[in-house]
This record gives sequence, C-alpha cells and structure tokens, in this order.
Amino acid sequence: MKIKAPSPSMGVALLALAMASTGTAVAAVSYATNAGKVDGRDAVSSKSSNDSAAGKLVATAGAGPSKGKIPGKFLDGVQKGDADSFVRYAEVQDNASDVASPLTTIPSIGTLTASCGDQNAKGGVEDPISQIVFSNTSGAGVNVVRNLGNGAPEINVIAPNTTAVINIGGTNTFRWYIEKSGLISVVEGVVRQDGRGTAAAQCLVFGSVEQIQNIR
Repeated sequence: MKIKAPSPSMGVALLALAMASTGTAVAAVSYATNAGKVDGRDAVSSKSSNDSAAGKLVATAGAGPSKGKIPGKFLDGVQKGDADSFVRYAEVQDNASDVASPLTTIPSIGTLTASCGDQNAKGGVEDPISQIVFSNTSGAGVNVVRNLGNGAPEINVIAPNTTAVINIGGTNTFRWYIEKSGLISVVEGVVRQDGRGTAAAQCLVFGSVEQIQNIR
C-alpha cells in the first residue's frame, strides 16, 4: 500500500503541534530550574542570616511587627529605633500632691511617671510643681545624662530598681539621655504651670521618647 504525502495544510498543523509540544517541555524544564527564583536570582526568607542571603533576593517578613517589610538587618547604614509621645494635664490639689501616673514605658529600660503638687502652703493659693521620675527596671545599671533647661548636664549611673527624679516648680524643658548596652533612649519634654496664685492651678507635662540602636 502506498502512503500518500500529507497535504500542505496537514503539514503545517503537524509542525505547529510539534513546536507547541516542544515549547511546553522547554517551559516545564525552565520552570523547574528557576523555581524559587526571581528574574533568575535565588530568593530567601526574611529569617535568613546575612551570610546566607548574600547575593540573593530577600522576601518581606510574613508576620510580626515588620510584616510586609524587609528587616533592617539587610539594609546598609540604617538604625533600628522606636518612638513614643506622652502628655499629662492635671489639676493641682491644694496643699497636696496627686498620685503619680505613667507617662510612657521605655522598652528594655524602664518607665516614666509624673505627679503634680502644690508648693505653696497657703490655702486657696496654689503654686504648681511637677515631678518627673525615671525608674530603671532593666535589671542592670544604665548611664544617664540629665539636662534641665539651659543648665549644666548631670551625668550619673542609675542602679537597677532605683529612680532618677526631676522637680520643676515652674515652666521649663527637660531632657534625659539614657544608655544601656548600646541602646540609646532620648527623653525630651516640657513642663508648664497654669493658674499660679489661683485656687485652680494646673500642671502640664508633654514630650517624646526616642530609642536608637545600630543594627550591626
């Protein structure tokens, strides 16, 4: 039996089928070879070490406070930090001091509290005084530099479970630099007294705390 040659249209169809099959095979091999890569580069988890991530692409964090972000340890010349603000407005209790209340917590370092008192013993004539207290709850000594207004700095070591106190009997600014194991905390704030000499005086305390630590 003589086999007839395929028609031109059949030949084109067979050629297209062969090319399509070959392309699929090539694509499959290429996909398997490049699985886990982006533009031909290996990709690693955000939990990888700097050494294992060298020369590779780093994925963003999948969970935690840095979810959707690239961890700072993979970025050159950056610092790890945090910040918070605080405010407290309290009425003066005639010839007394109120109960200290929290201003903010400084992570891994301690806490800040404030109280408002009356420094005038005469009834009905109030003179506000604010007391700001830093409590070292870190379990180790911390280095502290204190500035009050334009005054000279005071440099001390605050032992664990002890406090540093600032009393401001008027309106002024204050600043603390606190260091522990390379973690620097900067506390800056303002104290203002309102209604001095009246029976309805008040203490205002506001400010911010920033933490900075080099990630390297």
